[in-house]
Amino acid sequence: MLNTQSPSLPVPGDETGALAQDGARPSLGRRVIVDAHRRLGGYQAVPLRGRPSERLMDPSLREPPDGSMPALKSPTFLACSCDDIAAGALDGLDTEHVVLQIAGGGAQHGLDTDLLQAARARGFKLAFDVRLLKEYEASVPLASYVILEMGVLPLDLASMMARAIQKTTQAIPLAVHVRTPVQFKQLAAAGVRLFEGRWYLQPPTVADRSVQLSYASIIKLVNLVAREAEIFEIEALLKHEPTLAYKLLSHLNTAGIGFGHKIESFRHAVMAVGMKPLLRWSALLLAGSAPGSVAPAAGTTAVVRGRLMELLALQEMSPGDADQAFMAGLFSMLDVLMSTPLREALALMPLPDAVREAIVQGSGPFAGLLELAKACESADAGLLEIVSQRYRVPVDRLLAMHVEALGWAEQLGV
Repeated sequence: MLNTQSPSLPVPGDETGALAQDGARPSLGRRVIVDAHRRLGGYQAVPLRGRPSERLMDPSLREPPDGSMPALKSPTFLACSCDDIAAGALDGLDTEHVVLQIAGGGAQHGLDTDLLQAARARGFKLAFDVRLLKEYEASVPLASYVILEMGVLPLDLASMMARAIQKTTQAIPLAVHVRTPVQFKQLAAAGVRLFEGRWYLQPPTVADRSVQLSYASIIKLVNLVAREAEIFEIEALLKHEPTLAYKLLSHLNTAGIGFGHKIESFRHAVMAVGMKPLLRWSALLLAGSAPGSVAPAAGTTAVVRGRLMELLALQEMSPGDADQAFMAGLFSMLDVLMSTPLREALALMPLPDAVREAIVQGSGPFAGLLELAKACESADAGLLEIVSQRYRVPVDRLLAMHVEALGWAEQLGV
């Protein structure tokens, strides 16, 4: 189990971290960007280790080999300067999934329109801070995205700018550092289409019973599977909940899950793998069935957290324990998913003691994994370094696993 005495987690073929073929190591964290429906819309890349130039060498940004899938399908916004473009630092980057966020002109080249046009010609989309575009109006036609920084701009001014962007350009407004539902609602009404922030992950202060009721069938399914009820009992529930049955089978048949053949029914799934492994797939329905008041991206975050904890657990725990680590990660966000205080939400679920201890008390074998996963979500360099040293897991390995977990959630479509 992970503890302060543990050695670094082993990485096959690479004892110190996650290497790309050219020797580059992961250096970027990812903060989630959501759309106006609060669904996953992309990622903000955050340099967390190494020299500033290393951000452009991160393996997750590279163009995938022929026929292979990209590390992430949703776009990643990456800070870049005209100096970087002139130095050839864009070579090998995935033009389809990397958006160049022009942070400034650079010491040598300034804001060079020719260089920016050349990047556009190669297939890159460009994003500019709205203040930068006010200073360099010639770059406005090159912008695919215009960034509004809420840590700097007053809300009313940002809203006014968003309306102006909509009227005068073809660019998509993106607001970063959004902190409250009030900011989100006003900016969305003004035409902002993408948002970076974590306001939708705040746990509720008052329970919303309508949300809990909307999950009633899923909660019943999870409880039936957890106590290994007779198959006919579960089939009877799914017969009356065809949407639930369809979603469950869709998860089970997602490419890469590992069953090796198409699962036709719940009975077929039980015959293929047994009842216990199906608990996690039933629990996944909680994350992928968010009612209107709950952000779909909250469900995505829960799945990514669970998958990251599972990947970490698989380095030194049994598959059964890794399954429980996944459940601990997913259910640690049950208060947000169900708009219900955490202890009340957890009381509805038949969780193993080790899972409950990690979530409620921050103790037990999965507590360290949960701490590591939350640090990755935060993309906070200082926090990540602290937990990396505490549990002796290299930062680059954590970053690589986080990207893998994000890609897994994208593949599931949650």
